[in-house]
Amino acid sequence: MDFPIWPDWPPRFGALLPVGLALILTALAGEASRRARLPTVSGYAAAGLLLGPVLLGSFDASELAGYRSALELCLALLLFELGMRLDVRWFSANPWLFATSLAEIALSFLLTFSALQAISGDTMLALAIAAISVGTSPVVVMRVVAEQRASGQVTDRLLALCALNAAASVVLLKLVMGGLHGVHGGGGIALLHPLYLLVGSIVGGMLIAAAYAGLRKIVGAESEQGPAATIALLVVAVAVLHALRLPLALAPLIGGALVRWLDPRPHLWASQFGSVTSTLVIVAFILAGATANLSHLALGAGLALVAIAARALGKLGGTLAFGDRSGLDRSRSFALGMALMPLSVLALLQVEDVRQVFPEFGERIQAVVLAMTAVLGALGAIATRWALLHSRESRIGDR
Repeated sequence: MDFPIWPDWPPRFGALLPVGLALILTALAGEASRRARLPTVSGYAAAGLLLGPVLLGSFDASELAGYRSALELCLALLLFELGMRLDVRWFSANPWLFATSLAEIALSFLLTFSALQAISGDTMLALAIAAISVGTSPVVVMRVVAEQRASGQVTDRLLALCALNAAASVVLLKLVMGGLHGVHGGGGIALLHPLYLLVGSIVGGMLIAAAYAGLRKIVGAESEQGPAATIALLVVAVAVLHALRLPLALAPLIGGALVRWLDPRPHLWASQFGSVTSTLVIVAFILAGATANLSHLALGAGLALVAIAARALGKLGGTLAFGDRSGLDRSRSFALGMALMPLSVLALLQVEDVRQVFPEFGERIQAVVLAMTAVLGALGAIATRWALLHSRESRIGDR
């Protein structure tokens, strides 16, 4: 009788080997970017594309579903932290800041929709991509801000507008999906489904905030158990949101904002989270890049470039329109618009959500959004870094 006591030849290493090698190479790419005075996330984004099916074929698209939980956990952690940095009271104290956000969201959506509609003639395609284009990548923005140790008026506005952009993008896309439900399943579901998603996300955010407050009474954020408890809370939250078919992005963001609303004192984000979130961000970019393939990128490149240009005009137009009234000069208002350029992991997860419900329609928008994130994942980070340096809010400069 043969017993499996000797290794196979050639050895079979399983899925962990390419993942581990990809992590090492992506981390090295980030370090190379840092030494070249570029954002490390630009290196992560480029490495993700190179390590995916485009060149190396390290991952198969069918395997990515098993790794999606890493993407979602990374996004949930960063959105919860972003929510805790969002002081809603600021908008009542400075209503022109909220006007700035509304202006850049509206202009980004309308300009992107109009440009894509004029070229493609497909109204639903243009609406869906325009909704996704409203968003600004929380993963990229928060990593660049942390890396630059940035603080100041532009940085605070950037984080606030990034949070609102992410929320608006999710809501707008769900409304577009509601329209698709109306086309395929009747008007009732077109109204009830977006309402369910919005109310469910608000309730979910309230429960996350309540659970976090309860945990904080037992374990402090800076204690050894604090990070583990918070991560466990968000793992549970992601699992529950999945089970209830609620959008991943809204509830953690709302939960973090409620924590800040109920306790406006500065919340210390445990130092142990630095290494955890950094590793998750590297994994996120590997998996995000691995969703791309050469044919998809080529297929969507033309419309993607049009959408990128229209989106950029919308972001810059909105921040310049009310910048002076909100307390920023034109130079810093322009920098704020440039800082809002990144588009990455959240957009890809939104596309995947569409594909799960409307597979054919999701495939059509995937090509364009993949091409957009391929450009704005790397170059958007560079734009954000430039904006922070231009505004003199970076605390490390060009060392």
